Amino acid sequence: MNLGTLKGINPRPLQPNYYSEFETLTTPIYSYLRFNDVWKDTRESLPLPLQDVLYHYEYTTSLTLAADDPAKAAWQACVPELAHNHDFLVNCVLSVASLHMARLHEDRAEKTNMNAMAAARMNKALTRYRHELENVTAQNAAALFASATLTAVYLFRTSVMDIENLCASIPPNTIVPPADIVDKMMSCALRPIWGLRGPLTVLMSGWNWVVGGKMNAVAARKWWPKKCLPATPRAQQEDGRLSSIEDLWVQSNRAYEPPCTHLSQALLFLREAYSLVSQLTLPEVYPPMTAVPYSVDDTTVGLLTDRGAIFVWGTRISREFIALIEQKDRDALVILAHYAVLPGRVRNVWWLEGLGAHIVTAIAMALGRENWTLIEWPAQVVGVDLENAFGVRIDNLEGTPGEMHMEVI
Repeated sequence: MNLGTLKGINPRPLQPNYYSEFETLTTPIYSYLRFNDVWKDTRESLPLPLQDVLYHYEYTTSLTLAADDPAKAAWQACVPELAHNHDFLVNCVLSVASLHMARLHEDRAEKTNMNAMAAARMNKALTRYRHELENVTAQNAAALFASATLTAVYLFRTSVMDIENLCASIPPNTIVPPADIVDKMMSCALRPIWGLRGPLTVLMSGWNWVVGGKMNAVAARKWWPKKCLPATPRAQQEDGRLSSIEDLWVQSNRAYEPPCTHLSQALLFLREAYSLVSQLTLPEVYPPMTAVPYSVDDTTVGLLTDRGAIFVWGTRISREFIALIEQKDRDALVILAHYAVLPGRVRNVWWLEGLGAHIVTAIAMALGRENWTLIEWPAQVVGVDLENAFGVRIDNLEGTPGEMHMEVI
């Protein structure tokens, strides 16, 4: 699956037997007078249930898509203008907002309905998006980038949901499930990586148009540190831990085989990502207008100035390295497990909730019990008990009382 070409993407099969997209889903949000209704034209073209979803995006979901205020403003104020001329972006907005509403619903039937709504809207979006992606222009580049980013959010969340469903089908005392279940879990674990490649595809084709347009605050990071070195003693310790992973292939019979080049490159990029995150969690060095809680050392919850830092790695790794993951190469899986620590440490972001832990769980099943010592540290950080992976998980990174609640962010 490749978001660059979006071949074979099927977000979730539609299930018309139990769900009608236009049935009333929640208590209607009644229209009221506003002086600057940025979604007015789009909203009036939608049936009432979808108007409610659009309200939810405008006032809630849009604020969860970025940590800094300029980027939040882009998702709130610029996306409506872009969506006015690009219906695929409207459908991406409705899809992600539906997923968010499903996350907040307590009622199982409502969750099911909203998740089906999300899948239906994403299917509609991708049909047109594929066509537009073949010709990135100044007119559609920003809308394509916004759509690709929303699609990535969709894939982050649904990968967790699908792994949870797979885990629910496995008896609690199971150590390693059947091979077909492991394959499905790994496919879900790779989905976020493919999700990150979608925005990259648009940026490669229309970088100047995107950064020179309305989504500049989301795409550009000119203020990031130019040189990324581990910023704290803890970060230096973790960099040493990552560096030692290279011994797996350097000190083996495969040291001079072609795959090792891609392994070493992916590991270097991962070390740089860890270092960047360590720089962006330093208090008062990059003072945030808004930031996201981040567990900087597994016990202390600090602030990550820009959570976009955790996504850089997925855009830099080579296709050859991704192919190694697909082939369940041991060393590639170990690197991916250590990457999972980065999203796993982010707190209070609904579309990243559980992502790190589920990626590590899938990798553990693919590696086999004999290799679990290689991922013992990432498993411990994200709260996965490898011997009881399908039992009740205890989150060692629980938010503190002073943090904003997950349902708000």
